[in-house]
Amino acid sequence: MTILTNLILDPRTLDAVQGEHQLPLVLVSLAIALAASYAGLDLIKLVSKARHAGWRRLWLVAGAGIMGLGVWSMHFTGMHAYRLAFPVQHDPILTLLSIVPAVAGSLVAILLLSREASTHRELMLAGTSLGLGIGMMHYMGMTAMRMPAVLYHDLKLFLFSLFVAVGLGILSAYAYRLCRQEWGLRRAKTCAFISALFVSLAICSMHYVAMRAAWFVPHPGAALPLPTAESHWLIYLIGGCVVLVALLTVVAAQAQRRLHVSEQHEHMTRRRLVEVLSALHDGVALLDDQARIRLSNAALEKMLGWDMARAMDQSAWKLVFAANSEVFKETLLRELSEKGEWSGMIEALHSNGRRFPAWLSVSRVIYADSNERDYVALISDRSAEQAAQQRIRYLAYHDTLTELPNRRALQERLNGCERHPGSETALSLLVLFDIDRFKILNDSLGQDIGDELLRQLATRLRQWANDDLHVARLDGNEFALLARLSATHRSAAGREARGLTERVLASLSADYLLHGHTYPCRFSVGMLVFNPHGDTTPAQLFKRAGLALLEAKRQRDAVPQLFRPELEQEREARLTLERELRHAIDNGELRLHLQPQVDADRHVIGAEALVRWPHPARGFVSPGEFITVAEESGLILPLGSWVLQEGCRLLGEWRHHSEFSALKLSLNVSVRQFQQPDFVDQVLTEIYRHSVAPGSLTLELTESLLLKDPEGTIEKMLLLRRIGVSFALDDFGTGYSSMVYLKALPLDTLKIDIAFVRDLSQDTQSTPIAAAIVALAQSLELGVIAEGVETETQRAVLAGLGCHLYQGYLFGRPVPVEEFQPTLRAQGEAPPVA
Repeated sequence: MTILTNLILDPRTLDAVQGEHQLPLVLVSLAIALAASYAGLDLIKLVSKARHAGWRRLWLVAGAGIMGLGVWSMHFTGMHAYRLAFPVQHDPILTLLSIVPAVAGSLVAILLLSREASTHRELMLAGTSLGLGIGMMHYMGMTAMRMPAVLYHDLKLFLFSLFVAVGLGILSAYAYRLCRQEWGLRRAKTCAFISALFVSLAICSMHYVAMRAAWFVPHPGAALPLPTAESHWLIYLIGGCVVLVALLTVVAAQAQRRLHVSEQHEHMTRRRLVEVLSALHDGVALLDDQARIRLSNAALEKMLGWDMARAMDQSAWKLVFAANSEVFKETLLRELSEKGEWSGMIEALHSNGRRFPAWLSVSRVIYADSNERDYVALISDRSAEQAAQQRIRYLAYHDTLTELPNRRALQERLNGCERHPGSETALSLLVLFDIDRFKILNDSLGQDIGDELLRQLATRLRQWANDDLHVARLDGNEFALLARLSATHRSAAGREARGLTERVLASLSADYLLHGHTYPCRFSVGMLVFNPHGDTTPAQLFKRAGLALLEAKRQRDAVPQLFRPELEQEREARLTLERELRHAIDNGELRLHLQPQVDADRHVIGAEALVRWPHPARGFVSPGEFITVAEESGLILPLGSWVLQEGCRLLGEWRHHSEFSALKLSLNVSVRQFQQPDFVDQVLTEIYRHSVAPGSLTLELTESLLLKDPEGTIEKMLLLRRIGVSFALDDFGTGYSSMVYLKALPLDTLKIDIAFVRDLSQDTQSTPIAAAIVALAQSLELGVIAEGVETETQRAVLAGLGCHLYQGYLFGRPVPVEEFQPTLRAQGEAPPVA
């Protein structure tokens, strides 16, 4: 093919010539193009209405063949109408092959236009395919010319011919779609005729523009009289093509009419009965004694996706209506034979492969005037009912916010662990995650931000889920992970568990973007490695993993904690101690011990009340042991209330004894107790009940209280300070007191912590700290007392620093009230030291 090598801007520079067209044959070519285009486009209706794939392909190929032959015939009719001054022949092989692009372009166009709804992209593709097919056919046919001349093409007209073909092809596609949308399939012939005008215009315009682009440079001496006999065979071929196009058009139209008449006749014969059955929402089918379908309603067609026109008179057993029809066929036939009816749930099958639950009922029909036996089948779609049940089950086993499995789902998974395939010695891992400081996030940024964090975290956690690893949201900000381990020994399983947990934590701990806020998420994690084939219940597994989680929270180092049996033992011991402490508070088993506070002359100026617990079985329980339990369990509130009552009662008794009336009593107040809204009322109630002189009562607070609620703390202190209650800041120097708050607090005394006093004679750093505390107290005009003074050296150092009030073993150990009072009386009666 030489077309691409013979494109020039001005062929006239080569002394090229052109031929002339004969007008009668030009008109014939126009008629051929219009007839072929109409025939091909009219068959689109049959393509779109055909339900069987075989018929659809047949009409598609027929339409493409008719249109392609028409394009091809028009081209060679036009070529025959083109006269040159020298003989022209055509290569038969290239001549026949040139029909291929015309048919291919027509095939793509008809296929896309036959769709119910075509997009703009599909319409553009249809028009482009048609235009390019016409163009390729024309220029391929031009290369088949054999003549004593060289063929050249004007480049501008060559490109313009392709533009005309493609442009008019696209225009014809839009014309057909527009007409079809406006008039529908009932006026398909009119749509095809209007679009055929555009197609024929595209064919003819492209052909004659392309022929205007063709220039011939004759070989020397090639000018001969115009031949006549050499081209007779071409005339016969063109005539045959025209006849073929007309014949195929008549056949297609006749087939279309027959199809329409058949459908209309089928509609009229069954219309009334179908109208009655169509009012039913359930599918109904009437079957004869051989199970052949005689009648059905629209609900059945929609439910099963059957083409009832094709399914009519076929056996229902040959049609796919249930996924397990062979399973219950024998039972159904036996029941119909014995009882005349059968009903039950089946797994129905739609023609598109969709399965759904359905209730099938088949009953025998007995006619009064005939011995024939028919059967009526009713099928009801139960998808909505089953979907509702599945939704209820889903909600029962999934968290609504994150859509993760919930605690119940994980418990059932734990119950089924022993049924997992694999070795009896294989171990599993249960991990509990708790988001640290989640309440602060909710309180500061809002609950919607907290919910968004939970959803994003669930999305990350869900990525780890597979057949061997399951995730769940248990409650609030607590999540869980259940995994099957490959290790069979405890030590190796522990390492594998830590590795897996750390990888999961790494993905969960990456920053979260929450409505424009970046939030770094941190976790407390408890792990439990267990044998899924053991007899441990899910409740026990959750309990042990929870103990490991509690241990991680106590450590506060973001390190996952693996469950150890000691944790369970410690937990049981703490629960027992908590229970016994509650009993001790309720039954008055606790006792107050007093430790004296002295001045520089070792005169007792007061005492600090300390709680002691003489357990009937354990003996004396250390305050460091039961105070911690009280704070964790909330018993610190009744315990603090008891201390306040006993302290005020003691002060009320001392007021009536001259040797005790000047003493001050210091009571420790916990953070939770002080934060109670009615704490001031509690103190005032006890003071008035026991007739206590408010100036003899000192309440000792800790620095952690300042961090919780400084404004509220100052307000409560001022209320009590007005009536004379004193305040001391206990363990000063061990926390993070702000000097601003310290200056604003209505304090009377600072207490130097025992940690600094103990090492005064050894640790060179403790002395400057103690000196700084004393200097600070003096600058704020506060008293200062050192606790934990055990040696004379410590007292001497403190005295040198300006601290003249002391408390510690050097001056007296904590003793019961009954022992403290006689000791104080004896001290008062002793003669003064010379």
